[in-house]
Amino acid sequence: MGLTWALTDSFILSFHGGPKWLISSKAVISELRVEIPEEVVEEHSPVLVCKTTCTLSGKTNFLWYKNGRPLSNLSERNELLLQSVSSEDTGTYSCAVRDQEYLSSPAVTLSVRYPPKSVSVSVSRSVIVEGDSVTLSCSSDSNPPALNFSWFKEDQTSAVGSGQSFSISSFNSSSSGRFYCEAQNKYGSQRSASVSLSVKAEESVRSSVIVGISAAAVMTVILMLVVWLLIRRKRATPSEEQNPRGSQVATVESPEDAYMTLDPKSRCAEYNMKRSCDADDPEDQDSTYYNTDI
Repeated sequence: MGLTWALTDSFILSFHGGPKWLISSKAVISELRVEIPEEVVEEHSPVLVCKTTCTLSGKTNFLWYKNGRPLSNLSERNELLLQSVSSEDTGTYSCAVRDQEYLSSPAVTLSVRYPPKSVSVSVSRSVIVEGDSVTLSCSSDSNPPALNFSWFKEDQTSAVGSGQSFSISSFNSSSSGRFYCEAQNKYGSQRSASVSLSVKAEESVRSSVIVGISAAAVMTVILMLVVWLLIRRKRATPSEEQNPRGSQVATVESPEDAYMTLDPKSRCAEYNMKRSCDADDPEDQDSTYYNTDI
């Protein structure tokens, strides 16, 4: 309870040589409390009342607090009107009398009731393979919390499940589709956006595996080629190391030199000479001696 003492018409009483006493001819004790409606629903405009069990003397101004912070300026009225409340108006409220702010009323909690909002669906698996068990969960923001949940598939007229979660034990191609949930409390209901479930994700898994294996094989081949080239370079001869391009200087022969290196018989045949090759070869001919004696 918040108690406010009002002292008026006071005077000082003292005895000769004794202590002085402050005497009040009028003492008023007033009890402050805040009254709120039993139920406050979103978009309604409730009125909070600051009440006292006694009549306050003179002109009285009231102060209002939310969560311990001043909410408005001084008011001669003991009522606080909240226009079109929402969930943001939920909190604790108290009131006080001017010049007695330290003796405020006890705080009372105002809880705004509203239907489900921000309804959403989450899926237990990001990648679905045929035969997997898949669970869908429905969440919402509401006051009081939603207790009724229904599950729907877009191509079916009636609900396919109930409860905050919905499970498909063995997912297959016939289970594919778009699913959504509906959350409900005593103040209303709201449905979520649809989520698409399909076993086509299995093809993506296979493709990812194939791409990964192919990439690993290519990298392995490239690595082996680089190692082979390094080993081959280390085993190169000094002359090859001096020639970075690995080319050798070739000796260019003139046509005459090339012709002279041919076998005599080959030369005769190549140039189609009239004389036989045997006659041209001095080694194959018999020596003829002439007598020079007279």
